[in-house]
Amino acid sequence: QYAIEVDKALQEIKADSNMAAADIILLQEMDPKGARRIAKELGMHHVYAAASVSPQSKNLFGNAVLSRWPIVEDRILTLPHETLLTGHRRIAVSADIDLAGLPIRAISIHTATMIMDQQKRVEQAKAARDTLGGFEGPVIIGGDFNTVSEYEGTLLRQTMRRLRLKQVRLPEGPTIANKYKKMPGEIPVLDHIFVKDLAPGSRGIATEATASDHYPVWAVVGLPPPAPE
Repeated sequence: QYAIEVDKALQEIKADSNMAAADIILLQEMDPKGARRIAKELGMHHVYAAASVSPQSKNLFGNAVLSRWPIVEDRILTLPHETLLTGHRRIAVSADIDLAGLPIRAISIHTATMIMDQQKRVEQAKAARDTLGGFEGPVIIGGDFNTVSEYEGTLLRQTMRRLRLKQVRLPEGPTIANKYKKMPGEIPVLDHIFVKDLAPGSRGIATEATASDHYPVWAVVGLPPPAPE
């Protein structure tokens, strides 16, 4: 959250066997120093881009992709629609990763909060989705989609399915500790992982983590078996 508790975030990643083993990490609300530090401590390549200056922390505010494999190309995706109060635009950061000759695209996304109209937030996710049209390899898109209701989560899944992106179904429960970032009566599931041409295995929500108001979510995915000839 706002790249403030970077030391604690590193401790929590290293202490959790699932997160410590991660080959790809998608970060949001980061500044360049924090993203660089986490990547260096974990021995990972990384790409970072800032969307704006946070009005809360006064630090740069953006996304990062970290990878244990080389990142051969990266892109900054400016998402549509300005935030009403500040005029800021949200972004996604895309990294093409070389897994021993196999290209994988990983996208770290952070859409607007519920201050923005629900349909516009879904359109932000669609804009990131639409950059995948010419990419042939496996894809991972994850991050804070700010889906504050179950209905909005359904709209998001429908949007992603149109390019064969499947949601990694996380365990039941909230992905954020802040009970106010939701619609009344809803379980606050704001964070999601979508994949294409990857087979989901185990997955979880690290509800013991306290470095952010969001809980880290993780998933094990693998290449599907080749189709029989």
